[in-house]
Amino acid sequence: MTATASNYNTSSLNGNTFTFQSVIRNLNQDNGAISAFEWLNEHESVQVEGSADFNFGNFPGSNKSFQAIYFSLKGDLVDHYAFFRGIVLAGQPKEVFLENIHDKRSFTLKFYKRNEEVAKEYLEKIFKIVNQEIRFKQVLRKVLINEKKHRLEEKLLFNELSY
Repeated sequence: MTATASNYNTSSLNGNTFTFQSVIRNLNQDNGAISAFEWLNEHESVQVEGSADFNFGNFPGSNKSFQAIYFSLKGDLVDHYAFFRGIVLAGQPKEVFLENIHDKRSFTLKFYKRNEEVAKEYLEKIFKIVNQEIRFKQVLRKVLINEKKHRLEEKLLFNELSY
């Protein structure tokens, strides 16, 4: 995608002139730079409890490597565990299995190494939805508080005008 932006320059020779320059936005972002484990480990609302890699030794020709990441929520997301769990239970890609261990209030992410990018994208999507929901609730709470204040002010004003 290429966009043209104008830049206003004041020049002592020409007076006022516009110069145009080309601005290029790189759409090829390198999302694959970090693994799903690293992404979870760097996330401030996640406590990574461990990770395990499994190879299928009985079938060396299959060349399949399986990874499991064990994590739980921390910080602000602990209060939204039920919502997070509901999103997980609503469905997931066939290449990824995100299991909820309800007794421990933790999760296990399982995937083949070749599907690691799908697993990371799925995690990003879930956390984005949860963060959007948290933001929505914060804004809604403020709107409701403001509405209540407005109604109280109207009531007070009406009472003052009634006398």
